[in-house]
Amino acid sequence: MIEQTLELRGIPLSHLLSYLIECGGTAKSDTLPIFVTGDGWQAEILREETVTITSRFRVTAVFIHFTAADEASFTRLMERFRLKVLRVGG
Repeated sequence: MIEQTLELRGIPLSHLLSYLIECGGTAKSDTLPIFVTGDGWQAEILREETVTITSRFRVTAVFIHFTAADEASFTRLMERFRLKVLRVGG
């Protein structure tokens, strides 16, 4: 079993939930913690909090715990999910 927890900043929780569903998952609840299950994997959106970067700059951080049955399932999920959360700076 493969497990990993990610902290994603600056992306709304609703978008992250949509991305997990687009990766083949099905949401099992509407309130935190939100469980999303897919083929050989599960994601649990644990919490959302505001992170202070400077005195005037705050961003939202969402914590997601991923669990996969095997390395192949985890790799497939992460390849798809990371493309969805990729942001280009500038």
